[in-house]
Amino acid sequence: MMMMFREEHERKLENRRVEEDQRRREEAAAKEARLLADKAEAEERRRQDKLEMDDRARRDKEEARARTQEMLLLIGAVFKKE
Repeated sequence: MMMMFREEHERKLENRRVEEDQRRREEAAAKEARLLADKAEAEERRRQDKLEMDDRARRDKEEARARTQEMLLLIGAVFKKE
């Protein structure tokens, strides 16, 4: 009788160990998935930020070119009047 209780107790312990190992593996996999998702999200943010900076730089350059052209036209108009 004692032997049966001991065997049952050992089976229960082994089942708990297996369940605990499975839980740890699942937690590790979930953590890895979160890390990969965070990394992908950060990379996408960097990519979007770079696109926005490039677009802003292009617009600034176009605006500067337009202001320069306008200034040249005004200077030309002033010299024609003289």
